[in-house]
Amino acid sequence: MRARPYFVCYPKGSESLTRLKRAAVCALSVFLTGCSALNFSVEGLVNAPKLTAEQSQIHEALIKSVGSNITLKYPRNGDHRSAYVIADIDDEPNDEAIVFYEYNTSGNDNGMRINVLDTDKDGQWYSVKELHGSGTDIDKVIISSVGQNKGKYVLVGYQNPSTDDKTLEVYSYSANTFSKIGTDNYSVLEMLDINSDGLNEIISVQKSVNPETEKVTAKTSMLVLDKGEIKRERTIEMCDNVASYVKATRGMLDKGRNAIFIDSLNAEGNVQTELVYFRYSTLQNPIQQRKEKLLPECTRPSGYYCNDVDGDTIIEIPSVKPMLGYENAVADEMLYMTTWNVYADFYKLEEKYTGYYSIPNGFFFAFPKRWTGMVTVRRDNDTGDVVCYKYSGNINTSNTELVRFCSDTKNKTQEKLKLGYEIVNTRGQMQYFVRFPKGTSEQLVPTIDEVKNNFYIID
Repeated sequence: MRARPYFVCYPKGSESLTRLKRAAVCALSVFLTGCSALNFSVEGLVNAPKLTAEQSQIHEALIKSVGSNITLKYPRNGDHRSAYVIADIDDEPNDEAIVFYEYNTSGNDNGMRINVLDTDKDGQWYSVKELHGSGTDIDKVIISSVGQNKGKYVLVGYQNPSTDDKTLEVYSYSANTFSKIGTDNYSVLEMLDINSDGLNEIISVQKSVNPETEKVTAKTSMLVLDKGEIKRERTIEMCDNVASYVKATRGMLDKGRNAIFIDSLNAEGNVQTELVYFRYSTLQNPIQQRKEKLLPECTRPSGYYCNDVDGDTIIEIPSVKPMLGYENAVADEMLYMTTWNVYADFYKLEEKYTGYYSIPNGFFFAFPKRWTGMVTVRRDNDTGDVVCYKYSGNINTSNTELVRFCSDTKNKTQEKLKLGYEIVNTRGQMQYFVRFPKGTSEQLVPTIDEVKNNFYIID
């Protein structure tokens, strides 16, 4: 899955009623869009005017059970980003609601809470049970069946900002009974059918520190639920130079195998990728197994993460080298040529696309083959455009412009069109534009179709 930005809304104003209204509107926006928020009470959320009847009933039922002096807690990662997760967690026709919050009090009542609400025979919401949760924040929420186990489970990853370690708690809900059935620690947690047996498996990366040598090691395992216990199976080693894990991407290794691509930061602050998949009846991590060969190829500066560039479900691993003319540039002025690679059998990476990846603008342009060794890139300091030039052997004298790119919000479209730009792609409220030089016979200038066929939006 692709990484998402986090948004935080802060209520403003001097009067308490104004602050409450603004908090309610902001919290409602977060609730509907799946973003994170800070310190919004349920009471403020209930008073928001745009809540649906069902949502209002859930809020009112929670207040009736626990009171209004609480702060909602929002998952930071994963598919569920709301403090109110509405889903079917018991394989019955109606959905249930899972709510995360903490009390605005001191003493023994503080700490994370998870509450399940259900509907009675008349369709009215009520609180089933409140349980304590671990940590002070929520990493992610996963709702799924697990392996051969019957029914669905709620997996909640809790975290404490003071440490990288996270706590997994697994809950079940059946016959109006909500209970915790297991707990474990993790650094990376994902759910997918990694062995292609038609069932979902829990994949967990766990770091450990040797108390005598202080050496950090990590292992990846398949987690199995067995009579209220979480057991680790098919464990494999991970690279031992990881400082922290920053992103995990689920996708395909090829057309037939699911895999997890795990990006981490090493001690030097660079990003490196390991990938985990299932083969020969166990988990595999080829990067660690051939780290002398593959790890340097899978290491690059911060900001370059694995992605499904072209939307074919196969994940690409980026590698970079200085753009033509930037071989001796200082770090602040460096621009990179990015190659997106796919992992192939026999411990090798195969190039799929090579071109310029604009991280600030969120797009990648694959260079046409005829550009190989002939084109470089500069940023226009006045407009912020990404400009491709014919390379003359010196970056400062390469002035033959071939094409320029930029991105902006939809409300700037007419302004851009008047300046000679054309729309090359759109996602949400963002428009991506291209502009070609006028009155040139340069053969390296691409056509609009060539640009569209080689242009990719990167989340």
